[in-house]
Amino acid sequence: MSKYWTPVALVTACALVAGPAMAQDSRPDLVIAVDGLFRTMEPIDGNSTNGNRIHLNFYDQLVGRNFLEDPEGGELVPALAESWEQTSDTVWRFNLRDDVLFHNGEPMTADDVAFSLSAERIWGEDALVPAGTRYTDGFERVEAIDDHTVEIELSAPDPNLPYRFITPLGYIVPRDYYLEVGPEQFGQEPIGTGPYQVTSFDASDHIRLEAFDDYWGGTPPAASLEFRIVPEFSARLAGMVADEFDFMVNVPADEVETVQGYDGLNYVTRPIANYVMLAYNTLDIPEFGDNPLTDANLRYAMNSAIDRDALVQALWGDATFAPAPFNFPEFTIFYDPDVQSRFGYDPDAAAEYLAQSDYDGEEIVINVTRGAFPNFDLAVEYLAEQWRAMGINATVNVVDSWALALQHPFGMANMSMTTEFDGTPTRAIWGFWGPNSARATRERDRTWSPPEEYVELGRQYLAETDPETRVALFRQMVDIWEEVTPAIILWRNLASWVAQDDLDWTPINSVRMPLGPGHLSVDQG
Repeated sequence: MSKYWTPVALVTACALVAGPAMAQDSRPDLVIAVDGLFRTMEPIDGNSTNGNRIHLNFYDQLVGRNFLEDPEGGELVPALAESWEQTSDTVWRFNLRDDVLFHNGEPMTADDVAFSLSAERIWGEDALVPAGTRYTDGFERVEAIDDHTVEIELSAPDPNLPYRFITPLGYIVPRDYYLEVGPEQFGQEPIGTGPYQVTSFDASDHIRLEAFDDYWGGTPPAASLEFRIVPEFSARLAGMVADEFDFMVNVPADEVETVQGYDGLNYVTRPIANYVMLAYNTLDIPEFGDNPLTDANLRYAMNSAIDRDALVQALWGDATFAPAPFNFPEFTIFYDPDVQSRFGYDPDAAAEYLAQSDYDGEEIVINVTRGAFPNFDLAVEYLAEQWRAMGINATVNVVDSWALALQHPFGMANMSMTTEFDGTPTRAIWGFWGPNSARATRERDRTWSPPEEYVELGRQYLAETDPETRVALFRQMVDIWEEVTPAIILWRNLASWVAQDDLDWTPINSVRMPLGPGHLSVDQG
C-alpha cells in the first residue's frame, strides 16, 4: 500500500477522526459560480485563466507579492521563501520557512522546492512538464543545500530571477507524491501548501476545496470552497439572487446595470495584466486535414478586416483598449504610444490580401469556450460575421469547457496572454510565444512554430543588459511575430465578479480569486 494519501482519502480519514469538531465549524461553505474549469490543476500544465483563478487557494508560491497593501502587487514579499540573496553574478540562494506542511501532512523541505524547479520536472531533456521551460531559461543547477535552503545557478546573470517565481513556476509541489502518481494524476488530485486542500475535482463540473487548518499563513476564513461550472451568465445571476451562490465571475458590460440593481449584491471589477485574443492555427498537421490558415495572406486579410477600436468601444466604452501587438503600457520603456498594428483595420488591404491568398472557401472553425471572457462570445460572433461578409467561411463552435475548445482540429481558438512578470515583455513575447511555450509545444492545441530568427533574437534579448539594446531586440521580435501573425489580439482584459454583501472580500488586479486569510472575512451576524 502506498504511504501517500490522495487528498480525498486524507479528508475522509480526518472526518472520521474529527467529525464532531468539523461539524461544529461555524465558517461558511462558499460556492463560486464560474464559467469553466481547466482540464488539469497541475500548476504549470494547468496555466490558464480558469486554472489561475483557483490555484493560489491551494498552492503557495516561493515568492509572493504585496497584494494586501497594493492591488497591483507591485513589490515582492516573502512567501514560502523567507528571504533570498544573490551570492554571485549567477547564483541565488533562497531561505525557506520551516513551518510549512503539505496537505498530506508531510513537511515542505528544500528537496520539494528543488524538485519543483528541477530539470527532472521542467527543464531537462525528458522533463515531466516541459511547458514550464518558458520560465527556466538559463537554469543550470537547482540544489537543496540543507533542509531549508535552495541554491539556483544560472548560465548568465539575471537580476530579476525572483520575479520568475510569481509565475506558475513558483508553485511548490511535494516531490515524493508527485513522482509516485505522475503529473497527469497529480493534476486531478493535487496537493499543495495553501489555505485550502482539494477534495474533489471534475473538470466538467466542479472543484471542491476544504479548509486546511494547519496552514502556515493563518486560519482559512471559509470551511470550504466549491467552484461550480455555470456556463450561462443568466444562470449565475439567478443563483446569486436566490442566495445559492456566494460569488460569481464575469459580468457582461451590458448587464452591469442589471446586477447593480439587486440589493444584497456587490459588483466588483478590476483591470488585469491579461490580453484577450483569438489564436490562428498556423500549422500544417496532416492528421487533421487541410488547414487554409497556414496561408499568411489569409491571416493578414482577417486581421485587416476587423475594426478592433470600434469593437472595443462598443463592448467596453472607455474601460479598456485595443493594443498593437505587445505594445502594452505596463511594459514601461518597451511601450511606445505611437506604435500601430502592422495589420490594422483597412478593408481595402483586407480584400487585396484575400485575393493574394490561396483560400478557396474552406471552412474555418473557431473554437470558443462559452463565457471564456466577459463579452468574448459577442465579439467572436461579430468577427465571424465580418469575415463571412468578405467571403470567408467562418464557423463559430461554442463549447462548454476549455478542454473541448483547446483540442485540435480547429482553425482558431480563444486564448488570453498574461503579461505580469517583471515590468518587461518577457512573459508575453517569450513565455507565451517562445520555443518552449504551450503555443509551440502543447500537443493538444499548439498553434505555431516560432521562426529561427525569432528564437535567436529572443535568446539575445534575454541575455542583454543594456536597456536600449534590449528594447531594439524586442521590437525586432515583434516585427517577426507580426510577419507571421499567429493571432488577433483584441483588448486588455477586465475581471469582474459579483459577491454577496455579507462577504468582506479584498480582490486583486488579477483574474485570481484569493479567498484565504487576509483577503476574505465573513459577517456571521
